[in-house]
Amino acid sequence: MKICLIHQYFKTPETGGAIRSYYIANYLKSKGHTVTVITARNNRAYSVDKSLGYDVHYLPVYYENHLSFLSRIHAFFIFVWKANRLIKKLQPFDLNYVITTPLTTGFIATRALKRFGTPYIFEVGDLWPEAPIQLGVINNPLLKWITRNWEMSFYSKAKSIVALSPDIKDYIQSKCPNCTIEVITNFADIDLFKNAEVNESLSHLENKFVISYLGTVGLANQLEYLISFAEKLTSENVHIVVAGGGAQFNKIKIIAINKGLKNITFLDQTDKKGVASILSITDAIYISFKNVPVLGTGSPNKFFDGLASGKMIVINFQGWLKSLVEKHDVGVYYHPEKPEELVEKLTPYFEQSRLIKVKENSLALAEKFTPKNQLSRLDTILKF
Repeated sequence: MKICLIHQYFKTPETGGAIRSYYIANYLKSKGHTVTVITARNNRAYSVDKSLGYDVHYLPVYYENHLSFLSRIHAFFIFVWKANRLIKKLQPFDLNYVITTPLTTGFIATRALKRFGTPYIFEVGDLWPEAPIQLGVINNPLLKWITRNWEMSFYSKAKSIVALSPDIKDYIQSKCPNCTIEVITNFADIDLFKNAEVNESLSHLENKFVISYLGTVGLANQLEYLISFAEKLTSENVHIVVAGGGAQFNKIKIIAINKGLKNITFLDQTDKKGVASILSITDAIYISFKNVPVLGTGSPNKFFDGLASGKMIVINFQGWLKSLVEKHDVGVYYHPEKPEELVEKLTPYFEQSRLIKVKENSLALAEKFTPKNQLSRLDTILKF
């Protein structure tokens, strides 16, 4: 089949950020499909990269995590407009594989369905508009009604839906009982983290218990929780590393500096090789979301990177991942507003024998979420 993969944030291992769509494109190509990717990046001009064995069309759309809500919405619709123009020139396609977020990519899918008769698979990684509604970003009743109608339209017209977690599947099924939904979580790429070189700037931490937070530092992540935990730490043998970027990164860094915290190191966001080097000296991965129910439905990359690298997992939210953590004994959950609870729960793991066992469990669980195991579920969806 000729498949067009549409994802506004397509990344490769070299560019940094989440690379799920890169795995999907490579998998589709390996199955003999002709793959075309439409994405965006902060360039001034349109370009095409053919180096991956398939064409990646980069549309010039400025987007950064620090943008205001209205500026983000503007970027989303600019991408829709430019993608619609491009997809017209690239016809025909047998299938469009359309990835959220943002939810607005659904307009590309439904327009191509109406104009060219191209069916689409709709991949849902975050529940929009439910997430911004629960976060208080969308408060206007009319805007809530409009965006929820968009959501239902995109779900109901899709040939099938890929949900990144069982919780997301349950939510969509409750809204759209007749939708065909397959769960394909994010990926634990064990090979990616084997034999990683230690980040030289962190080599002095090798004999400490290191807790790392890797990735976006945004409103939804509420890293104030991590600052509160750092304040409660009394052991000089525990150190926190925050490596990322996003709208709240500088704010969190300034808070830590103003509080005089010496047990946190801040690093800029890095690519997958850089992530692997940080994980090589890490004992526990910290995954944080604001205490809002919908955020617990997601499938955060850092969780699966933690499993793939054989690390202890620390989470502060309810949902399917909390169940996995507890069932497979790969880490701990704590209430985000009770940092002293995390200090108490972590203390037993300062003993190496206990920590080693949890890390072994983590690596064992990673086998369930390898790209090969998860992406094989696409084969059934593509048979129509």
